[in-house]
Amino acid sequence: MKRTIVYLVFAATIIVFASSGLCAQAMDGHVVNIQSLKTKWPEKGSVGARDSLIAIYNDNVVKKNDNILSHREYSHYFTGSSQDYLVVEEYNDLAGMEAAFKMSDDLEKKAWPDAAKRKAFFDAMGAYFENWHGDALYHMNSKLSKN
Repeated sequence: MKRTIVYLVFAATIIVFASSGLCAQAMDGHVVNIQSLKTKWPEKGSVGARDSLIAIYNDNVVKKNDNILSHREYSHYFTGSSQDYLVVEEYNDLAGMEAAFKMSDDLEKKAWPDAAKRKAFFDAMGAYFENWHGDALYHMNSKLSKN
């Protein structure tokens, strides 16, 4: 359900972005999606357990999704609050991002064909994150990039 809402928000963003005439700018460079999350610690939870669940997801979905050009995850390093967690994904363009979302859905169903087991996995992984996230789409200016 939560993932469906995220996809709907992205679809609406794409429609607004494309209709605003800014889409031509995105043709120069890749599109980057930055998802902001807040971590939390379930009882008996650990960084190792969280990272293990995320690695299982990434091995079964992210690494098999050819529409995702790059994927990076960042956890907050140093200062007062260590809850911040970012997921950064790069796509060729907006169409590639939409294709990645669809392929991720398909790969999730393939990795966890049983709906109850799929829900249990996502509940276990989701227990490490607050029920909040932020999304930001960026256009990469390849002329000003190092690589």
